[in-house]
Amino acid sequence: MKKILTTLMLFSAAVAFATDTVEVRITNQKGEKSVKTIELKDMGKGIERLHIDAGCIPIDATKIDIVHQYGKAKKGDEGYWVFPNGAMGTFRLDKSHYKLNKTPLQLYGVKTKNKTFAAIVKSMMYEYDLIVDVKNGEYEIVQSYNLKEMGYHLYDPIIVDFYDLKGDDANYSGMARAYRKYQLDRGAVKTIKERIKNQPHLKYASEAPEIRIRQGWKPVPAKVMYQTVANEPPMKPVVTFDRVCEIIDELKSKGVEKAELCLVGWNISGHDGRYPQIFPVEPKLGGEEKLRKLIKKAQDAGYLIVCHTNNTDGYSIADTFSLDITGKLADGRVQNRGKWAGGWTHALCAQPIWHRYVKQDHKRIRDLGFEGLHYIDVISCIEPDACHDPKHPLNRKENAEYVYKMMQNAREVFGGSASEGPFDHVAGAMDYALYISFNVMGKQHPTIDRVVPLWQIVYNGIILSNPSAETTNYTLKDAKTQLKQIEFGGRPAFYYHSAFRDDGKNWMGLIDLRCQTQKELNESGDALKRAWDEFSNLKHLQLEFMDSHEEIAKDVFVTRWANGDEIVSNYTDKDFEYKGKTVKPMKYVFIRGGCWFTRLFN
Repeated sequence: MKKILTTLMLFSAAVAFATDTVEVRITNQKGEKSVKTIELKDMGKGIERLHIDAGCIPIDATKIDIVHQYGKAKKGDEGYWVFPNGAMGTFRLDKSHYKLNKTPLQLYGVKTKNKTFAAIVKSMMYEYDLIVDVKNGEYEIVQSYNLKEMGYHLYDPIIVDFYDLKGDDANYSGMARAYRKYQLDRGAVKTIKERIKNQPHLKYASEAPEIRIRQGWKPVPAKVMYQTVANEPPMKPVVTFDRVCEIIDELKSKGVEKAELCLVGWNISGHDGRYPQIFPVEPKLGGEEKLRKLIKKAQDAGYLIVCHTNNTDGYSIADTFSLDITGKLADGRVQNRGKWAGGWTHALCAQPIWHRYVKQDHKRIRDLGFEGLHYIDVISCIEPDACHDPKHPLNRKENAEYVYKMMQNAREVFGGSASEGPFDHVAGAMDYALYISFNVMGKQHPTIDRVVPLWQIVYNGIILSNPSAETTNYTLKDAKTQLKQIEFGGRPAFYYHSAFRDDGKNWMGLIDLRCQTQKELNESGDALKRAWDEFSNLKHLQLEFMDSHEEIAKDVFVTRWANGDEIVSNYTDKDFEYKGKTVKPMKYVFIRGGCWFTRLFN
């Protein structure tokens, strides 16, 4: 214990002139705990820094908790906390505990009556949890490093900068703007407006709905866990390449002028069938010759067409699979990602996958004719994994560097890159995120009041996105879902056969696009045309920063963009007056240059 206190004093002495403080709490293997109050270092411009060298942490430490002095509050206090998944909560409970163990942004913030700060984690970014701990009405917002779960000691210093936010910046919008500025100033990301000068496909995609088509799959969840060619369950061909050609005809006939099509399950054995093996093109869907004809037809129709691949999951049936390429846990076991169509899903280590497969696969896929925002599944939907295989060990930071290379290579080869989720270790190489959340509108943890568009305020104008898995196929869904799509500034995302699991656990919902009959094809075309018409009025906002978002009355929100445009979303059952105009119940108005527009369909 004396050793812990001494080492804490060493890094405390270097920062003796700052005003605000943090508590650093260290637990060792014996369960002994030490607490030291550390003054932050003044970095200027309202920024104060916590810097803990890795060597200052005892080798037997198992946990490090960090609590800012203004990361504390009492029940009934004014203000709120906000986490990088957009979860926001006021101080209203006596007892609760909420842990976010995956942080899509390296940002969290707290607003109290005395101070508002944004915390930006700048080193050891992928190894901590965020916790809201409430006991006897006393709140603490905790940044927590579980060294025991990490399986290794700190490999970099812990650096957290706390930004003092005042005036119009003292809110969650200001927190997000501070993080956006940090990302832009250090060159981690560039705006879409800047990138489209060299990425014409990105410009097109910013003006086009994303239409994903799941073509074929084996039973999910799998019943055969270790598949071989001999025992592989049959792949169900649902949407052949010829049928996709008919979808294109339907879109053109309905007047959908622009679209980016993404083929899912075009590869051998369909979606999640034999990764990391991709080729040959699945013959039950029509084979390579039919695929090439489809690609040409889409491009001749004026559409982008890309495909879905996966560099993180591996199945024993693949002709490219071996345990040598899998990620290992600290005890040597293979990391597992559950049961999908190919059986047990083995986590693949990014290092051997990058060196052995990615560049070669991208080149071969591009040769088929695909161009646009090439989609790599999972990468941006999870934090980077660590791998403890002695042949290719990686900490999370090193893993992030490899998957960044994968996304960057996709951009170079296809003209753009896309992935599944919001995790921003690949932000500088990603052009589109399929969904930012799995749950914006559903039941939340008791500590959470609501979900705010924190990610969108950071990245709208930098990365195209769809707000949530829930807003996929939004024109088919209820009024609340349709409003949320617009309020959060989404690029429309549609999915033929988004619901495909046999157990009913379909994370994009059960309301789906289908095309098995002419009636279904016609109805899907109508849904896509409604989205096209609505998006045509709003598409320019994909290139603008979302500058602020606030609740201006109970269940009424205004979203403001940097160009002055506004969207007012009314979730109530009553008319709402805004600037002398009426916003009808469960509707929105779009305000541009003093002109008011309402949605085009009910």
